[in-house]
Amino acid sequence: MSEGDVKEETSCIPGYVCYGSDWDISSSISTPNNLSVVQCTNDKKTFCVRPANEDICSDLTVTFTSGECRASSFSFTESISVDFLNTSEIKQSKPTGLPAEITTTLPDLPKCKNLSVSNYTCSEKHNPNVTMKLSELEPFTDYNCTGLILQNNTSINKTTPSVHVRVDCDLTITYTKNDLTSTSTEFSWTTTSKNCQQELPNLHKLSYDCICDGQKPGKGMKPTRPDGGKCSFNNLKPFTDYTCRVQFKYKTYMSNSSDVKLKTNPGIPDPVNGLQLHVQEHNMIKVVWQKSNDFKGEQKKYKVRINKAGEKQQKTEILVSNHEFVFKDLSYSTTYEVEVTAYNGEHESIPKTGNISTFYNDKAVIGFRVFLIILTSVALLFVTYKFYIQKLRKSTNDVNDDMELEAIYENRQSPGLRHKEAH
Repeated sequence: MSEGDVKEETSCIPGYVCYGSDWDISSSISTPNNLSVVQCTNDKKTFCVRPANEDICSDLTVTFTSGECRASSFSFTESISVDFLNTSEIKQSKPTGLPAEITTTLPDLPKCKNLSVSNYTCSEKHNPNVTMKLSELEPFTDYNCTGLILQNNTSINKTTPSVHVRVDCDLTITYTKNDLTSTSTEFSWTTTSKNCQQELPNLHKLSYDCICDGQKPGKGMKPTRPDGGKCSFNNLKPFTDYTCRVQFKYKTYMSNSSDVKLKTNPGIPDPVNGLQLHVQEHNMIKVVWQKSNDFKGEQKKYKVRINKAGEKQQKTEILVSNHEFVFKDLSYSTTYEVEVTAYNGEHESIPKTGNISTFYNDKAVIGFRVFLIILTSVALLFVTYKFYIQKLRKSTNDVNDDMELEAIYENRQSPGLRHKEAH
């Protein structure tokens, strides 16, 4: 075998120095540092040598020996450029935040100077025709990125292996303010991120959905910033617990919700129904009503007020827990106005009112009648007594008159006659 029987092949295995011959040269190849020799898969007569990293950017000499005759040996010397770099040995760390950065570690090439990787180009996994710079990557999106290998800032037309990149920004929603009424809420939040805070204000495709139990999606207050916002709900029920939540969306990605628990303020209680007024014992008024359907607050009590009809003075007010009350010791034969409201500790319902009149004072009438009877009896006794006295005086006067007449008669007779009659 002579030197002319061996030819250099360039299309067998990329990154290898390959030689072909009609001779079986598998045992004739001698390499520095005992580099391994592999047979070309598609050409059984071609054998290849992979340069070591220390051979890159230098010359590689491969020696062929014909049989055992060292004198007939010959060598091929190849200039191993950086193109022989095995890119599979390049180590790349995926970015974990935004702005995205890929840290690249090249294999140790002691004879190569000023090698670097730059100008990463990325394309969306599901839209490969759209390319962008590494600094333009968006969160929650899958990309494939490759970097350009440079030597002395000049491309060697070789790229790094494709690396899959996806940055899921760990957004944290913190509720900062909650304004409540009895039927509405407006809450605010701020958004922070451990790995995307620098780019967060620029994520204009980031939007939010507000949801409360049983309610239609809330209306976001415009403008809603990427790093926070406000949301409002109306038509809520008073004094009711709600779980509201905020979900952020980025393009087709939707996060888990971040919940906030709230309770609406007390509202106006439902009014009482079925108000009934009854007079008892002539000057007592019993007030009865049906329970309120919904107090819309903490307490469940009633305020009962009474006042003489037509008077503007302050009404007597009683706070009760049951749904009836009796006003006692009222004025007789008087019309009263009664008012009942439901009370929850903060608000009163629309009042229900009614008028009713007490009866006459039956006890006074009975006493007066007794007094009249006693007075009549006393008068009758007095008249009877007067009549008796008069009659007694008349009898006494008649007796006295007879005695006086007799005395006069006796005095007018002659002494002799009186003496004779005496005998």
